Amino acid sequence: MASSTGHPVSPETYWKRRALVLAGVMLVLTLIVFACRPGGGDEGETTRSDASMGEDASPSVSPEDASASPEPEEEPSEGEASPSADPSASDDPSDAEASEGGEGGSGGEAGSGGGGVAAPEKPEDRCRPQDVVVSLDFAESDKEVYGAGQNPAFKVTVVNTAEQTCTVDVGSEAMELRIHSGDDRIFSTADCVEGESRVDRQVSRGVPHEFEISWDRVRSFSDCRGGRSDARPGWYRANLHGDYAGSTEQQVFQLKS
Repeated sequence: MASSTGHPVSPETYWKRRALVLAGVMLVLTLIVFACRPGGGDEGETTRSDASMGEDASPSVSPEDASASPEPEEEPSEGEASPSADPSASDDPSDAEASEGGEGGSGGEAGSGGGGVAAPEKPEDRCRPQDVVVSLDFAESDKEVYGAGQNPAFKVTVVNTAEQTCTVDVGSEAMELRIHSGDDRIFSTADCVEGESRVDRQVSRGVPHEFEISWDRVRSFSDCRGGRSDARPGWYRANLHGDYAGSTEQQVFQLKS
């Protein structure tokens, strides 16, 4: 056999060289495989570790962890801190009805001061303001102008919307008629009332109770001062005040000389 230089090489030397080359190749392959195996094992372990870390970071917890969660203990404190608690906090329908009744009473009290009245059980019991509808109109329909010698008159209608017949005070103080000219308070039926001002009327469901209030065109004063002061010609407005008046619509009219 000849070498790359052209000189003859003995068979023994030739095969030794071949064996060395083959051994070198095998060594290189062995090192590559050995290097790959530890890296693959570490990666596999890292993957499993990452997986376990991913499970720990998951928002879904076991029933034991859920039972130990402090969140349900924080909810009552939030409800206490908030003025409006969650309606679903009470499962008892009676609690919800009581809450609605309290809100209705509070609204009535804010509007007219008659809020905490208990539901009537007999005709002699006082009607609840939220069960009574009051309207104010002219005694003569659409009569808005009053000449000399004509006194304005108004019709008050009271309707009970509750099932139970009950009592409404329609007296001059409880059902007060006020007349203004601009910001000037001209007249009130509650000024200087003589004798008993309370006038109780039993009102059945859906049956209107009507009465009239007239004004003699004379100014009144809450301090009951002496002297007569006649109202001047001009525009005036009349409205109702009291436990049952609520947001009754005012009536605008004119006095002429």
